[in-house]
Amino acid sequence: MPKISIWLIVLIGLLFNISAALITHFIIEDKGNKINMLTKKVNDNKKETSLAWEQIEGIERKRETVYLLYNQGEINAVVAERFSDLLASHIQEKIPLSNLPLIDEKIDNYQEKFRNEIDDNFFLNLELNKLKMELQSEISSLRNWSIFLQIIGLSLILARDLRRK
Repeated sequence: MPKISIWLIVLIGLLFNISAALITHFIIEDKGNKINMLTKKVNDNKKETSLAWEQIEGIERKRETVYLLYNQGEINAVVAERFSDLLASHIQEKIPLSNLPLIDEKIDNYQEKFRNEIDDNFFLNLELNKLKMELQSEISSLRNWSIFLQIIGLSLILARDLRRK
């Protein structure tokens, strides 16, 4: 039976330790950076969702104001013109305040656009969180393999010292 040199065993141990360090430094670090990017995207989507809700609520307040103005009787022409301009800045079309059905329709369409954006962000965040969990699982497995390689490597390096005794 051929005798294996102790230095070859030590070299293999060193290679295992170097492999563990490379796995930790490059692969795990890269996956950690990907997780950070996904987290940033999730947070950005949450901010966009919050802003979209504010748009929906803001235009709803304007609808309520139109109804309040309409219920007060005849609307001052200057107020009607200014408020019509304010609505036009959101719904991209100038509509006289006297045309309530059209105002309601345009506001509903405006809100629907933001609700769709909110839904899209929600489902995108679900996918991004799923990807984050998969990456975290991969990192966990790689760390376990890295520790395993380190332990085996150190054991092989220590074999030199045990051989002397």
